[in-house]
Amino acid sequence: MARSRTSALSVAVALGCTAVAYNLSAAFVGSSPQLRGGPAVATGVGTDYLVRNGPKDADPPAVDTSKAAGATVDIEFKKRPFGIARYVPGAGGKGAVVRDVTQKSRYPGDPQGQAFVAGVQPDWVLKSVNGQDVSGMDFFVIMQMLDDEVMDPVTAMSLNLKASGVKTDLRNDGAERTQGEKFAITSDLDKVAVVDMPAKLVYQQM
Repeated sequence: MARSRTSALSVAVALGCTAVAYNLSAAFVGSSPQLRGGPAVATGVGTDYLVRNGPKDADPPAVDTSKAAGATVDIEFKKRPFGIARYVPGAGGKGAVVRDVTQKSRYPGDPQGQAFVAGVQPDWVLKSVNGQDVSGMDFFVIMQMLDDEVMDPVTAMSLNLKASGVKTDLRNDGAERTQGEKFAITSDLDKVAVVDMPAKLVYQQM
């Protein structure tokens, strides 16, 4: 009998761990809004992007992205993530400059290898997105448009909780009540439209 109970407990724990792992894996930014918590959850990717992704001591000084005059490279990204591991803002917080690129493609068609395969290099300036010039836009607006930050599951869950607020279940009258909207942290960036896939991005060398 004890062995039977132990086996049942082991199965229950295994199923619980599987469910948690599945939910965490769905929390990566760049997935559909439903996987991030449903349409009621604000995206919020642009907000605090630099808190999660730099700056770093080794980063060179910010450049004036409007002065980029080198060759341009047109890339059509089929799906997210694009493979740009980190962007940094240009001078004055305007524009976006590639800082780190995922350095390999793990398998043919790997979305995180798209930028690497296309030859994107650090220090390239993001010139336009689907024909719209973004070189003079606010950095955080651009990050919100791209919605291309790959987060670890814990960070992604934290961002979802921040956007959706604290939910409280009050059952003293037999009804479930949610106070999430009251405590949700929102931003004007939540109104910025995320670009659809496929997306055509143009990068320019300085």
